[in-house]
Amino acid sequence: MMRSLSACFYLIKSNLVSQMRSYSFLFVIGISVFAGYACVPDAAAGYEIFYIGGVRGIYNSAWLGGLAAMLTTMLLWLFGFFMLRSQISGDARLKLGPLIASAPVRKIRYITAKAAANFVVLLVIGAVLLAAFMAMQLLRGESSQLRLTDYMAPFFFVTFPSLFLLASLTVLFDVFPGLKGVLGNVLFFCLWIAAGVVSIAAPSDWWDLFGVSGILNTMAHSAAEHYPALSSLEGGGSFGYYPTQGQIPTFVWQGAAWDSSLVPVRLVWIAVGVGGIVLSALLFRRFEHLEGSAKAHPLAPGREKAPALPLAAMEHSGSLQLSPAVRVKGARLPGRVKAELKLMLKGMSLWWTLPAIMLIAAPLLVTANSVNSLLPFIMIWPLALWSQMGTRDQHYFTTGLTLSCSSPLAKWWTEWLSGVFITLLFSAGAIIRFIAEDQMPALLAWGTGLLFIPTLALALGTLGGSKKLFEVIYLLWWYMGPLNHVPSLDFLGCPIGTLCFILCSLCFYSQQAQPSGSGRLEIYQ
Repeated sequence: MMRSLSACFYLIKSNLVSQMRSYSFLFVIGISVFAGYACVPDAAAGYEIFYIGGVRGIYNSAWLGGLAAMLTTMLLWLFGFFMLRSQISGDARLKLGPLIASAPVRKIRYITAKAAANFVVLLVIGAVLLAAFMAMQLLRGESSQLRLTDYMAPFFFVTFPSLFLLASLTVLFDVFPGLKGVLGNVLFFCLWIAAGVVSIAAPSDWWDLFGVSGILNTMAHSAAEHYPALSSLEGGGSFGYYPTQGQIPTFVWQGAAWDSSLVPVRLVWIAVGVGGIVLSALLFRRFEHLEGSAKAHPLAPGREKAPALPLAAMEHSGSLQLSPAVRVKGARLPGRVKAELKLMLKGMSLWWTLPAIMLIAAPLLVTANSVNSLLPFIMIWPLALWSQMGTRDQHYFTTGLTLSCSSPLAKWWTEWLSGVFITLLFSAGAIIRFIAEDQMPALLAWGTGLLFIPTLALALGTLGGSKKLFEVIYLLWWYMGPLNHVPSLDFLGCPIGTLCFILCSLCFYSQQAQPSGSGRLEIYQ
């Protein structure tokens, strides 16, 4: 028993340490600290992030504790998931699968350790955000009485069970067949949107997964008591950037009723999370697919092995040499782009290709009133292709190999032109429709998006080294801009923002076009 607990402890510890050493963890911590500062603005700041009908509560522990709980669940359910969702796949990519498969650790312990480590990381981030709100209460000085119970109660009743369920989903999406890649990311993004909408409009605590509805309703009720004109207000408060003028009226909110009646609901969420962990353990194949691939390898056990050279002979042998890496002069830009397109399209199934063809031709077949509602969906289907840009070499550890055969600038142009070609291909039907109907402003705005999307994908892929950074930012941008037509974010249909997006594209271009090294493959002897 003690040996098993010790093994689980070290598994959790190793996963936790590896997470806290990553840049993504520091990035999310930085966002949490900034959110704590930006969401508690000074009275003369001229804006508010959260208020109710033009009024807000004073910055006491109850108000800021409730605000911290809502922000923690809403933000971490998006950014935390994408940060932690590939821990098991990461072990396979780093060739740790055979070691883990041969270790005396049962599947349930391995999956539980992964989920527990993710849960602890999420709690640490939530605790940092909570500490930031405490510091801002003392800094703003509207209420100097720091009451820990007002901060910890919503953290315990809302944040704790919600993040536990999220931790179980991070491992479930990493082992469930078909959900490891872009499809799983898109599905979880849709789940995040649906959970947010349901939590805000939830009639009971059973569906309030983010804990928003329970806190908002009590805040709105208290605001109506102090300002009767707000009694007819529907929907409570809302998050966003709201410019304000002058002093905002305030009121004192004493907090929600955190009592034992909420415990059964939270226990159900925890039980669902435990069920997700158990299901993940049942689906986890313990890297068995690696064995299948190893059988096909010429050096796999069971196959005829080449005679091993004695170590002493290798040390004193001067004949072991690698062939030099040479540049292929005949590899012109069109040939490189063609090869890059083959790599991008490799692995796309017929079920992906058929809808892609339908989306390309759809603008030519639907009525004029239906074209605008169709355009955003055309620009979401190639997400799996764009997200490969700038990440493939880092994913397969081939950066040194490719840079030894071509300059960084040539490699950048190859990937960028391939992304533009993919975007142009999916835009073919829309462009023909715009030209046929002489919609030049729409064509210009669409052309800006045609250049902007692959540039953004290549920049974020190169900076982040992973597909997830582009996928989460692009999905958010696409949801708020092209789908909901937020003017400053609609890169497909807002002529006013054309210049901004061109400048943004040029900025990304300048950053990526700089050579990052000599481009030579170094061989150590």
